[in-house]
Amino acid sequence: MSISVASRGMFLHCAFKIGFWDGDSAPTYFFDPCNFTKLEIASQTQESDPLISNIEGTVGETLTSVQKSTKPASLSAEANYMPPVMFGLLLGADITEFSQATAGVTDEAITPALGLWVPFTSGNKYIEATGFTAKTAADAVVAATHYEVDHINGLFKALNATGLTVAKINYTKSTRSGEIYKGGKAKSKYIKFLGTGTEKVSERRCRIVIHKANLAASGTFDPATETYVKGAFAGDLLTPPGESSPWQYEYLDLAA
Repeated sequence: MSISVASRGMFLHCAFKIGFWDGDSAPTYFFDPCNFTKLEIASQTQESDPLISNIEGTVGETLTSVQKSTKPASLSAEANYMPPVMFGLLLGADITEFSQATAGVTDEAITPALGLWVPFTSGNKYIEATGFTAKTAADAVVAATHYEVDHINGLFKALNATGLTVAKINYTKSTRSGEIYKGGKAKSKYIKFLGTGTEKVSERRCRIVIHKANLAASGTFDPATETYVKGAFAGDLLTPPGESSPWQYEYLDLAA
């Protein structure tokens, strides 16, 4: 396939798998494609450096000029469907696994406050919604109409004077597992993008490879947005050993 001299438009539908560099070692596996709503590659920023004449007759004219690079090629991306490791990058978070086994708790002491949420003394969370009981110091059962319980966060609220008499609570911790994201830290990752796509004008397949991008979160996390959480990432592109450019686009003779 020789390089065409004819002009053509370009309209791409792409899917990008991502892999993470381990130091100077290229990725050995890749995650399923993220749903990128933006994947903007910026070429190197170059600025003109002119040589201005001070010669009589040409004073102020440009004798020669060169373009010099001032910023490296860079990547700016946004996605709203991604693996947990990318959510961790978005949040600046360390990710750990969470696991809790079922266990009964009997007569845990608590000091209620009227109309206010009070944490369980034990700090327990993820409580079974059924089987919760509250008692006074004299072991008299207090009806559930006099208090509320936040079963996820492990909080108790007295609704009236009777609720304030609660001194002991009984409940069961749920069996739960999940992921904990401890966010707000400075996080960045070296990422390789393996992209496939279709150029829709010609209906030919293509391939885009971004060899090494140093990315960090560049946007905000809004859990109250009432739509899909979107992550924004940005950083410089690098040319790793063995490659001659930070990224490449391959336009193929393979029909879509």
